[in-house]
Amino acid sequence: MGHMDRIVTSALIAGGVLLAVLVIWLQWFWAGTSMDVHVYWEAGARMWAGGSGLYDESEDPANRVGLYIYPPFFAGLFAPLTLLPRWLGYAVWGLIQLALVAAALRGARGLCDVPPGAKARAFYAALLAAIYGALWINLQEGQVNMLLLAMIVVGLWQLERGRSVTGGLLLACAVHLKVIPIVLLPLLIAQKRFKAAAIMAGGVALLWLLPLLYTVPNHGVVDGWAANNRLWGEYAERIVTPRVEVQSADDLGGARAPNNSISAVVHRWFSEGSRLSLKRKDRSPIWTTLPETPVKYSGLAIGALLGAMAMLLAWRTRESRLGRTAAIGLGLLAAALANLLFWTHHLCLLLLVIAPLAARALDNARDRKWLYAALMTVLVLCYAPLINTVAPLDWLAVVGAPTLGVLIVWAITFARFWNSPPEPVPVFHAVAQGAGAHILRGHDEATPTGNPAA
Repeated sequence: MGHMDRIVTSALIAGGVLLAVLVIWLQWFWAGTSMDVHVYWEAGARMWAGGSGLYDESEDPANRVGLYIYPPFFAGLFAPLTLLPRWLGYAVWGLIQLALVAAALRGARGLCDVPPGAKARAFYAALLAAIYGALWINLQEGQVNMLLLAMIVVGLWQLERGRSVTGGLLLACAVHLKVIPIVLLPLLIAQKRFKAAAIMAGGVALLWLLPLLYTVPNHGVVDGWAANNRLWGEYAERIVTPRVEVQSADDLGGARAPNNSISAVVHRWFSEGSRLSLKRKDRSPIWTTLPETPVKYSGLAIGALLGAMAMLLAWRTRESRLGRTAAIGLGLLAAALANLLFWTHHLCLLLLVIAPLAARALDNARDRKWLYAALMTVLVLCYAPLINTVAPLDWLAVVGAPTLGVLIVWAITFARFWNSPPEPVPVFHAVAQGAGAHILRGHDEATPTGNPAA
């Protein structure tokens, strides 16, 4: 083990220990501080009781965050934890979070075909540097994003291994956790992975029925079916529709400033009345007031443009393993930026953008400098503003430095994969996918046998 490898290994161990200590401490922190985990607990308890009132105002004194704003699916996943004593359920949820971090990192390594050993450790170090701040906030708040990320990353890895059913169903689960991953469908189609897209779409339809596991035992078959339909109707009516109509999330889920979505940043710059920060009493605009329409729809317009560019990249790099991953990561990130809520904990989605860049940098010095540039951008612009007790850093968050950082990383990754030829597909992956892999140097000269792996 070389000197640099020892440093990387020590850093990984130290980072893992810090996260583990945080998780152990969290059960006491959550008991005295209202965080998102309290919202999930109340939603899970309501789902276990049959789903009634899932999107009603909170009645739990511990929940001072606000409404449950996710689809019914996640409340169904969380519900069994509410059978435990609350402190124990919280502790189990914290430990699950650690397992999900490990699953996402391992899935990213498999997805990008990084070999074990020193290269794997360097790869993990780059990913942790890119998302460590987001991981910390996710754990602190008991958020759902690591479950979402693990499902997406492992699902994509399964697709690369030729396991379309497992991969497609995991991606369908991600759609039901948060709607944003629905953008994976057009991206898969652009990559001509039609079977995976079809299974994912079928999984989305099937998982719509998951609340029946709770509504039928509590209400009977007929009323349970009606309750399942009612839950989805309430989600659309109370959560989705208000956002779409007013293009604002200020009244949903205890939204707090500064929000890093494109829409929120533009509102702080150019509309009146938006709160600038938890640390400040002053309100927007930072610069001047612009007409409502361009301000209101700026996030959707910019997000749509970035999404279209990701679709083009998905088609252009469809024969490249890393290119496929980068295009999907960029498409997801574009949709997240266009959403009305984009907090620091959502920056864990950077993993799917940084991972293919880091995998290329392992063997290419030219890509290494761009990886370092992307990592420094994230650390300085995205995570330094987390220290909001320092006024200049808090102001960086207010003016949208984290959003700018994400856009810079997006541009770096897009440019690197748009301008580069696809990397060769490893032999064992080509065989798994049914391609005519060249196993021996003399394969081209051999007599065809009809068996692509012969």
